[in-house]
Amino acid sequence: MAIGATAIAGAATALLALSATTQEYRNEQAKLTTAFETAGASAQTATDTYNGLVRVLGDSGQATEAAGHLAKLSTEEKALSEWTNICQGVYATFGDSLPIEGLTEAANETAKVGQVTGGLADALNWAGISEDAFNEKLAACNTEAEREKLIRETLNGVYSEAAANYEKNNSAVLKQNEAQEKLRATTAQLGEAVAPVVAAFTSFASDALAVVVPYIQQFAEQYGPYRYERIYGEILCIQIDRSTSRICGI
Repeated sequence: MAIGATAIAGAATALLALSATTQEYRNEQAKLTTAFETAGASAQTATDTYNGLVRVLGDSGQATEAAGHLAKLSTEEKALSEWTNICQGVYATFGDSLPIEGLTEAANETAKVGQVTGGLADALNWAGISEDAFNEKLAACNTEAEREKLIRETLNGVYSEAAANYEKNNSAVLKQNEAQEKLRATTAQLGEAVAPVVAAFTSFASDALAVVVPYIQQFAEQYGPYRYERIYGEILCIQIDRSTSRICGI
């Protein structure tokens, strides 16, 4: 019975701890959903885009940041699917030397200002595409949507083959990343479920401490100086009269 009770208590403690350990992940997912909904897309679109990135990158932070940039580029499911395919191809080709979150940020900026910037320049130049020539094509576009389409179609044409090969040659790692993300998401759901309990307990503990603090302060003010002086006097007396081991104040 004792072992069973201990096991139950341990499980309950671990369950409550999930609220804290999953808080950052839940915050990031909430911000991502907000970004997509603000842009006019659905929460499901945010999840699908994120999942398409995290299965490749294996890093939830990178995937969240990259997906957030994509929300500003397009809200169309077909376009977002092509963007995740581009990211897979670029990652398969250059790995961490061309961070995906940097590429998506640069693509977003380029679509807005009409001039190649940041990691997009690397993605183009390293594929043998002239940056100057591409800037001329951007200048011929009339809207941000046209520039986004030009960037997306150009990159997809260059990196789609690498994406397909990576899908075939690294399927085991992709499946592992998918499984890891599923576990992370399920754990976060548990953390979300127990969060109200943790909040209520924290509020109760805070209120209880607020009641106790004045009494502790009063006790410290009343007895603290006396106790300190008494102990200090005893130590001083021992140091002065070691030969008789006399202790004062007792």
